[in-house]
Amino acid sequence: MRFRALMSLLAFVLCLFPSHAKAAEQLQTAWIGEHEAFLVWYAKQKGWDKEAGLDIRMLRFGSGDKIVSRQGDYQWKIAGCGAVPTLMAASKGQFYVVGIGNDESDLNAIYVRPDSPILKAKGANPRYPDVYGSADTVRGKLILCPEKTSAHYLLSTWLHILGLKDEDVKIQNVLPGPAVDMYSKGFGDAVSIWAPATYTAAQKGYQIAASSPDCGIRQPILLLADREFADKNPEQVRAFLRVYLRVVDAMHSEGFDAFVQEYIRFNKTWNEKLMTREEAVEDLRAHPVFSLGEQITLFHPESGNLRNWLRGITAFYGRIGELSQEDVANLNAFGFLNDSFLKGLQQ
Repeated sequence: MRFRALMSLLAFVLCLFPSHAKAAEQLQTAWIGEHEAFLVWYAKQKGWDKEAGLDIRMLRFGSGDKIVSRQGDYQWKIAGCGAVPTLMAASKGQFYVVGIGNDESDLNAIYVRPDSPILKAKGANPRYPDVYGSADTVRGKLILCPEKTSAHYLLSTWLHILGLKDEDVKIQNVLPGPAVDMYSKGFGDAVSIWAPATYTAAQKGYQIAASSPDCGIRQPILLLADREFADKNPEQVRAFLRVYLRVVDAMHSEGFDAFVQEYIRFNKTWNEKLMTREEAVEDLRAHPVFSLGEQITLFHPESGNLRNWLRGITAFYGRIGELSQEDVANLNAFGFLNDSFLKGLQQ
């Protein structure tokens, strides 16, 4: 009797306490070692993913093209990726674009040596007065650039502004870091790259011939979700976006300076790159991030800017022959844009 009474009392006491929380859902994600990955890394350091019911795992890739082409091998469910490789993948119907990671337009640039003849011509196309180069000074040049990336989009746009095509120059497919190393050894006539390789190029004294803003284009980093996964697990997609946007809100409220030391640590530990305080400040400043309300506005089919940004990229793919005009038209219907997960956070 005493034993049964004791057990009954124990059961009663246990009922007074909440049951154990559900185990966090593991979520495989993919990133290149850039600014957008920092927001996820920072959230993990704070334990914000666990608070949202997620255990976010971060895979690192060398380029956005590798992220989308190797999804089947690594089975990631959400990724941060440049708009250029995203659109090629979107043409196959595999992914949704569920959010905007940041805007890296200011950090894509074409660099040349200070004595390059390309710098002797400026504003050859009067619609783009800050763009250096001309058809005569650029034609036939060897340019180091990672193909099918935001840097390639900039390069192709620059050539188009000067009245040239990709075929009018020689493009060597090289990632930004190695491209600057090769360029510093005398190989090539120009490099089209993104940060942090742009910082190295500037430190070596190379000059900007053209940047994305100079050429009138925007370069958003997009947040992708595997379509099948997102349809079956909308609550996990919303939870991820809630975590990401929590860091965005912290950046807006606290200011970028509050994140400098953690950004340096992120680059050293996760990204295996050493970054000075000055570089960290500049990189944080030059990557605008968007709140929930701003994201929903950008996604708006009529008044938002996202569709216009992406139309420029689909036109680029049409120019280089990677997409047929039918493919371009299908992409410009924007069936891959899905803001329902963002809107779900408003409720």
